Amino acid sequence: MKTTTKILKTLIIGLSLGMIAGLQAGTITVSATGVSSSPIFVTSALASITVGTELNIGTFLNTGNLSSTISTFKAGVIGTGNTLSEAQADAASKSTALYNQTLSWLSSSANFTSIVSAANTITQAGTTASNKFLFNNTASRTVNGISGNYAGSNGTFDVTYGNYGPGTGAQLWAWFATGTEIAIVTDSTWLVPVNNTAGLTVGTAQLASSGVGNPAELLLAEYVDYASGSDLIKALGITQTLNVIPEPSTAGLLLSGLGLVSLLRRRSIQEKRKNNERII
Repeated sequence: MKTTTKILKTLIIGLSLGMIAGLQAGTITVSATGVSSSPIFVTSALASITVGTELNIGTFLNTGNLSSTISTFKAGVIGTGNTLSEAQADAASKSTALYNQTLSWLSSSANFTSIVSAANTITQAGTTASNKFLFNNTASRTVNGISGNYAGSNGTFDVTYGNYGPGTGAQLWAWFATGTEIAIVTDSTWLVPVNNTAGLTVGTAQLASSGVGNPAELLLAEYVDYASGSDLIKALGITQTLNVIPEPSTAGLLLSGLGLVSLLRRRSIQEKRKNNERII
């Protein structure tokens, strides 16, 4: 009887330890603040991102569809109208529709799984929001020799990797949207760890590069390289091409009509002369 009891206790302890191990979480550290002259996320105008903007981190489930979505966004829109203002209004309307369409695709759970949403706890200072990771504070940074305040995103969140939908080893992307612009980036080291207690850093320092940056990392973004201070990674807006097709003026139509009448008159005269008919 005592032997049976010991065996049961051993099994219970083993199962309990296994459950505890299975529930262990790793820590993902986010560092996108320009610290140590690492790149800073900015708008296409090289201005600071607004504090409170969400930084989405997770996995796109179909990279082919992601590439297609990005290509459509980069292709931009063509605004058509009879006047410049009409063409501009048409382009603005199409840009809004394309932005909303792209944002809807990126946000859909059918296309993107957020690892932040799978977090057990999220730790950020400054501006925060439940179940979200934000650009949470601003700091002074030197860019191309000039000091300025730029918003950054930093903090940590704990995740039980084994419970993450796309699974361990899955690639992670980071993206944000400003209301008119979007940035999407990734790095080959941003892989969900296999070990539940392992740490992972998602940061702009890993995106550091010279020149135009690495296109494989900057899927929808552009790298701005400076000789000194922090470099910038800017979000991209929608390119607008204007196609103005002026309506014919009343005077133009009248002259065109008179020209047509004159042409028909000349042809009539030529025909009558050819047939030796009387010209009136």
